[in-house]
Amino acid sequence: MPGVTYFKPAGIPLRALEENLLSLEELEALRLRDHERLSQIDCAQKMNVSRPTFQRILASARRKIADTLLAGKALRIEGGNYELKGPEKADEKTTKQTVLNQKQAQGKEKIMKIAIVSDQGTTISQHFGRASQYVVVTVEEGKITGKEIRSKVGHHNFAAAGDEAHGCGSEPHGHGAGSTDKHNAMVGSILDCSNLLAGGMGRGAYESLKSHGVEPVITDVQDIDLALKLFLENKLPNLMERLH
Repeated sequence: MPGVTYFKPAGIPLRALEENLLSLEELEALRLRDHERLSQIDCAQKMNVSRPTFQRILASARRKIADTLLAGKALRIEGGNYELKGPEKADEKTTKQTVLNQKQAQGKEKIMKIAIVSDQGTTISQHFGRASQYVVVTVEEGKITGKEIRSKVGHHNFAAAGDEAHGCGSEPHGHGAGSTDKHNAMVGSILDCSNLLAGGMGRGAYESLKSHGVEPVITDVQDIDLALKLFLENKLPNLMERLH
């Protein structure tokens, strides 16, 4: 169990702060993967979960940490779905509170945001790096409740700065010098999103998105509304062959 369970920005009263709730299993995933630096296989085994489940828990934890730091929110560590091992046992009061916290956390996780790369707001861009904007939709209880346009850093920005290189020599696309910084700049405005829909992208961009906890979905569906409908119905295939 963590010794400190609440963090907040200095000088801002609690009443003025939004907060993120980090569950105990999310904290454990961070401890094992980022602090102990174990492999994902070992982490999943220690937490007694599958590798996809561990990856989902870790991605959720990283998104919450990033949102806390970038948006100046407070972070509360409590609740979740876990079982303590060793001499430390939860009493009845603690168990009831854990169940309550778990239900509250599950309620919050029913709200998700999905980003779509686009150039005019109605169709999906066929290349992640060249797209000029993100369409970000908010989904609650499986229904779209909000939509906004966010600016996106792209190859046009780097070309304007006199740097058009994107990978070089025999390196895979998107793995050349400076590519990591470029991808980080591109992803910076959608760290609160769980998924990104795109028509195609380089392997380096794909890996960068996943490292930030944003799961890319590559599709040949061009209409944004149709792609979102299929995605929310779990009917949108992830066309990995469109990576380059």
